[in-house]
Amino acid sequence: MGTRPECLKLASVTKALRLHDGTASLLINSGQHRAMVERTLAQHDLATEISAAQCESGSLSATLRRLRIVIRTCLRDATATMAVAQGDTTTAYATALAARDLGLPLAHVEAGLRTNHPLRPFPEEHFRRRIARLADLHFAPSASAERNLRVEGIAPSRIHRAGQTSIDLLRDTVENPCAESKLPALPATPHLIVLTLHRRENYGRGLDVVCAAVLDLLAARPDVGVVCPVHPNPAVGARIRQHLSAHPRIVLTEPLDFRPFITLLARATLAITDSGGIQEEAPYLGTPILIARENTERPESLALGSASLVAVDASSIVAAACQLLDAARPSALPFDPSSPYGDGRAGTRIAEHLVAFHQGIVMDGTPALLPLTA
Repeated sequence: MGTRPECLKLASVTKALRLHDGTASLLINSGQHRAMVERTLAQHDLATEISAAQCESGSLSATLRRLRIVIRTCLRDATATMAVAQGDTTTAYATALAARDLGLPLAHVEAGLRTNHPLRPFPEEHFRRRIARLADLHFAPSASAERNLRVEGIAPSRIHRAGQTSIDLLRDTVENPCAESKLPALPATPHLIVLTLHRRENYGRGLDVVCAAVLDLLAARPDVGVVCPVHPNPAVGARIRQHLSAHPRIVLTEPLDFRPFITLLARATLAITDSGGIQEEAPYLGTPILIARENTERPESLALGSASLVAVDASSIVAAACQLLDAARPSALPFDPSSPYGDGRAGTRIAEHLVAFHQGIVMDGTPALLPLTA
């Protein structure tokens, strides 16, 4: 893991694995966002056993190359018999390449998400399609993800629809509310919008347009206030602060931990976001969402009717936001298997499959570790 979302989506898998005797699991911090990983894991009573140095900022290709070498070294030194990666991050793709280098089987958590374009969003769409070619086990979070993998020729025996692991944490948070989930000061307005922006596809002009739309919306709707947890990436944070910091009905905060953010999202009248995770979490809270992107890999959220995909255009965003603000609040999804992203028990299912697969490896003989190459 190398990012906060990977920590959140592998937490329940890790905890479930560690309930099984005879199978050792080690968490590797790749160094992509080292401090954020350690902090996020600590909030969920986890810690990494192997931690690489902080990855210096650089080009995407340079970061991928360094992470591949670091993760490969960690896997080799730990005499790993299989590797598990989550999602579509640079760390996930580097793990897939490192596992291939060493001849290790790879399990991919959150497999099969696809948009209608092979390179959008970039690099996430590129990474997850490439990971699918290298993985031995594919844990699909939804029905559409499972279908995508089958269409791409992945053997059905290698695909397991487990549900989305972030819903495991969401279920625990909803069913076990914590009084310590402190929120920032909120605007004193009847309607509250949660705004989150961080995707590479919205860097630059996209951020400018969405921020302009938010200001236009507030000018038209004095009953609306905004809370925006600002992403730590300087390419994102500096631009958001430049546009939004002076408005009296906008509160900019540091990134929120999972529990307080879910509390905030549940209170919101609307979320405007380019996040994938919020597209999954918000329907279980009954919070409508406006997705500021060209496309989405989560069509289930659109099918529910509580999410709208809108082009990154100021007038379109304002019109769509006003429509959702004035509509009735949708019903929250139940935590049961009929819900599109599962019942909040995905980690347990994935751990059971991993243990069974691992026992098969041990019985058949551990794969030979290949020589480390540059």
